[in-house]
Amino acid sequence: MKRREFLQFSGLSAVAMGAGLVPYQSLAAGGEDLNFVFVFNSGGWDPTRVLANCFEQRAVDMEVDSGLTTMGDFSFVDHVNRPSVHAFFERFYERSVIFNGVLVPSVAHMNCRRLMMTGTSNDGASDWAAIVAGHSNYDLALPQIVLSGPSYAGIHGTSVTRAGSSGQLDALLSGTVLDWSDMSTNRPATRAEDRMDSYMLRRAAAAIDSAKLPRAKELYGSYQTSLERAVDLKDLQGVINWSASNDLTSQGNLAAQILSMGISRTVMMNHGGSGWDSHTNNDATQSQSWESLFSGLLDMADRFSTLPGRGAGTLLDETVIVVMSEMGRTPQLNDGEGKDHWPYTSALVMGPGLTGGRVIGATDEFYYGVPIDFDTGEQWRNGLDLTVGNLGATLLQLGGVDPAEYLPGVPAVTGVLA
Repeated sequence: MKRREFLQFSGLSAVAMGAGLVPYQSLAAGGEDLNFVFVFNSGGWDPTRVLANCFEQRAVDMEVDSGLTTMGDFSFVDHVNRPSVHAFFERFYERSVIFNGVLVPSVAHMNCRRLMMTGTSNDGASDWAAIVAGHSNYDLALPQIVLSGPSYAGIHGTSVTRAGSSGQLDALLSGTVLDWSDMSTNRPATRAEDRMDSYMLRRAAAAIDSAKLPRAKELYGSYQTSLERAVDLKDLQGVINWSASNDLTSQGNLAAQILSMGISRTVMMNHGGSGWDSHTNNDATQSQSWESLFSGLLDMADRFSTLPGRGAGTLLDETVIVVMSEMGRTPQLNDGEGKDHWPYTSALVMGPGLTGGRVIGATDEFYYGVPIDFDTGEQWRNGLDLTVGNLGATLLQLGGVDPAEYLPGVPAVTGVLA
């Protein structure tokens, strides 16, 4: 979206939204046109408290007073202290797929975060959100916005922007960041700033034209893209407050505004819960974290369902919500009634493009993942183990990206794709 187009859009958006109209080009909700919201739960959750049914596995300590709730072919662990979990799945289970028994080949937080988000421990690899944003097929001011949580931009650095935990993006756009300096500096007048922007854009274009080496052209091109996006973003002053609290509902509301206005394609946010890394007192802290998470997810889904999408449906109909953590927790409680790190975990994916209402994968009696048939998603002893790479390949294919470009030889679970 170029600056003149954005000025026209920002002047009409409020009226169009109020009238139930879509103020930007209509696009089909599928493949490369889908939005993505990633909700990362830092600390390592215990999937057996919500996502993983292990009631018949004697080596797994399940929560006292919990039970299995089944809705069609979909099932989850239910508990009276987590009403938001039940409420969420009651409304959205048909849109949801649970992936169980996902192997993360590490038990260290930092390694697991990178593995869960990129499929590899290699430095420089881009995470799923950055890749999807980098493959957007239409111009966006901020292809990916990171509200909070981990991010691995890799080669897609020009597509990724952090909002900042202390209002940094707002300060950059408004110019108030100058007040943070020890040296007093005045912001130029608007007209002068516009001329400076035009001058820098012309210089970038000239540098691209005169560059002799392909790598130089690439770097100058990235710089030009950043300049263009910065110019576009200045017109967002007063339209969006980029600061959001750590509360998931607050981040979800900001994500709804950003996606509905066509500013970004992917949004990253973090939910720390009340103690995902529960080496002691596992059940109480995990239960509180799961309830808080699903309360925020419920608010987010409700908000998305009230906003128009680019097609005939709502924003919810065009957005994939991916919920994950870096690792799982051991099958049995330790002496402190806690659970330690475990390399098998689960993930929840909700949205269009999926054959929803299903649970994919499982674990055996010792809480190790079991093989599945990737073509159907069903358990199969001659199948393959489900890894973080397979989950990522599935998300990339769902987003219209060829997984082989980033994960050669790693198949997607095509059985869950509609």
